[in-house]
Amino acid sequence: MKEALETFVTFLKSPKPLKQVKYKYLLIRDFAALLILYVSFTILLLSVFGLLLHFDLIREYKGIDLLKEFGVLGTLFLACIVAPLLEETIFRCHLKDLNGAIYFIFLSLGALTVSQVNGIRIQLAIIGTALVLAVLVIEFLKKKSRFYATKFWIKIYPYLFYYTAIIFGLVHLSNYKDLTVTDPSFVFYIGSQAFGGLGLGYLRIKYGLIYSMLFHALFNLLMVSLVILFS
Repeated sequence: MKEALETFVTFLKSPKPLKQVKYKYLLIRDFAALLILYVSFTILLLSVFGLLLHFDLIREYKGIDLLKEFGVLGTLFLACIVAPLLEETIFRCHLKDLNGAIYFIFLSLGALTVSQVNGIRIQLAIIGTALVLAVLVIEFLKKKSRFYATKFWIKIYPYLFYYTAIIFGLVHLSNYKDLTVTDPSFVFYIGSQAFGGLGLGYLRIKYGLIYSMLFHALFNLLMVSLVILFS
């Protein structure tokens, strides 16, 4: 367990596109270590969050009540099947592909910009511009040598990895009514997701996309089960 966490921390110090590991005993070890780490982190985050709310140091925002909206089975379906499949494909698939990463960077920046402006025409123009820029960068790299593209990929990879985790967290702002990045307390609302994005990215790179989906589903199952139990 300790070795698994040390390996994870070492990776976080300098993220890079690892060669895929096929040893399943390492997968089980990493799953167990990361699950304990994330449950512990979530409990800590909720404890600090609760204290800050108690002393009125931050504002409380209401989140989506999936259990009320969709019931137990609907919530389990959304949290343990739909969310892992959809979110891992969108936010982690590109971590092993340079072209996919370029599309993700430009389109995610475009989407962030779109969320701050009104008008469907302007929004479509922004997304269209982001798409064109992504294509131009990809074409530019194609004209360069393979060595240049590989060097570029390795150089940007640490930034890409952390950027992906941050964007993954920011997307979950939509779970809370009226919450935006203008309120610094947003860190407490999306901290678990952003931190979780690091482990999910690590599993995707090390073992493959299907295993980040499985871990995502497992963690959500545990969290939903705890909510059901205590509610």
